[in-house]
Amino acid sequence: MQMKFPLLAALLGLLAVFPVYAQTDLQTERATAWKARLTEHIVGNRLLPTEARGQAGHAKVTFVIDRAGKLKSRTLVESTGSRQLDVAMLAIFDRAQPFPEPPSELTEDTFSFAAPIVFAGRHFQVPPYGLAASVPTPAFARSDALDAWRKTVTEHVWRNRVFPPEAIGQRADAGVTFVVDRSGKLISNALVESTGFAPLDAATLAMVERSVPFPKPPAEAKDDLQRMTVLIAFDGMPPMGGPWADEAKVKAKVNSVCRGC
Repeated sequence: MQMKFPLLAALLGLLAVFPVYAQTDLQTERATAWKARLTEHIVGNRLLPTEARGQAGHAKVTFVIDRAGKLKSRTLVESTGSRQLDVAMLAIFDRAQPFPEPPSELTEDTFSFAAPIVFAGRHFQVPPYGLAASVPTPAFARSDALDAWRKTVTEHVWRNRVFPPEAIGQRADAGVTFVVDRSGKLISNALVESTGFAPLDAATLAMVERSVPFPKPPAEAKDDLQRMTVLIAFDGMPPMGGPWADEAKVKAKVNSVCRGC
């Protein structure tokens, strides 16, 4: 009988640990999904002044909301360089309240975020995976780490974009999903959105294959395999100067293609 007690204690220990891991994973998933909803909500409330047309730049705003989605504060921490645009950036957050409420798995009373903003003329975006918790908690730390990795992978894939000569003049969007392991090895890839033009579809898949090895997932990733989806906009013209080696151009293109990011 005495031998059963250590086994029983071990089993009870496992039962106590598994719910903690399950809850932790659920918190991270809910945090990631909520950040995506917040990003969409902020972008949906954009309204830049007419005088801003033709201007381009970036800014960063930190903001705090409570559990009811009420805006508690917002601060411009990186200026656009234009007082008029700075006022317009802050007004976006005033206009956006009430924000989507946090999921029940996140128990804090208030939530603080930093939102980078990229604008050019009438175009305004919060870059894919750009919204991050400015006061990290374990759930947001994992979510932010994965978001940063996904953004890096997206830019990495775009650098390996090659435009097939036979597709000049063809404008289309493509979507590709792929699975990467912890070492950055490509496990599988498949089109999730076809361009309707075989050479561009083939170029999209080849772009992913050409990107191996991928940046390794962060240590915070709970799964050994990570799935990514990248959307590509083909504008009918090959990139000037060959492959996408210019870092600024790559980031501008990635920031401009936000569907499904």
